[in-house]
Amino acid sequence: MRGIALFASACAVLALGGCGLVQDMRAEYVANRALRKATEELGSKAPRLDRLRAHLDLAYRLRRQDPAFLARLAPLYQTAGGYEKAIRCYEAAARLDGQPRDGEIGFCLLKLGKTKSGLERIERALKQGSDDLAARRITPLEYSGILNDAGYALADADVRVGDAFEMVTEAVQIAPLLPAYIDSLGWAYYRRGEYRDAAFHLEQAARLIGRRDAEVLWHLGAVHARLGKLRRAESELRQALRLDPANAEAEEMLRDMRRELPPPATA
Repeated sequence: MRGIALFASACAVLALGGCGLVQDMRAEYVANRALRKATEELGSKAPRLDRLRAHLDLAYRLRRQDPAFLARLAPLYQTAGGYEKAIRCYEAAARLDGQPRDGEIGFCLLKLGKTKSGLERIERALKQGSDDLAARRITPLEYSGILNDAGYALADADVRVGDAFEMVTEAVQIAPLLPAYIDSLGWAYYRRGEYRDAAFHLEQAARLIGRRDAEVLWHLGAVHARLGKLRRAESELRQALRLDPANAEAEEMLRDMRRELPPPATA
């Protein structure tokens, strides 16, 4: 009888464990499907921010204890403007693999208006990159990516614009044909108030990367608005917002421009 009881107990444990395993597999399946839908929403012609965040939040709830999965969620949350959750995901991923992700976290902190802590993270990323370059752990091209990301983060936050300009200029010197770097340089010119130089570089970036990039369209719209090309700016800002509904700055600029645009011509 004792043998039968032990056998029955073992079966019960296996059943319970199997139930937990099935639940975990189902949660992973649903989370992956939500992540896929979020990616599809982001890549659609007119992504909806509410649907995008709903998919991301579902995936986050189901896999919040899975750092490897959160590492995949982090950049999507950042793109969707969910900077608080992007930081949580980046930090969880950093604890998993030991890669600090200071640049990404610094960018999100600056977007949240946490300038001091954001700058500390950016400086830490730059120092690590400089040390890695000196020790030949990374190539000059990899270092240019660190310079570009840090410089763009500062320019985008409109802080230490002089430093940002120097960083992205150096990045462009290392890799002169990368459109992301040229866009960053154009944006740094914009923050310096040098709108014609900004337009030159941003148009070059648009030719290289195409005119369906939300960030480039936003930057072009902003600079053309400053140059008084309001109709062109309006079109570019509208396109940018269709591709990236989370861009509050573009939305605010477009709203302000509507007060300045002349009424449509009538027959």
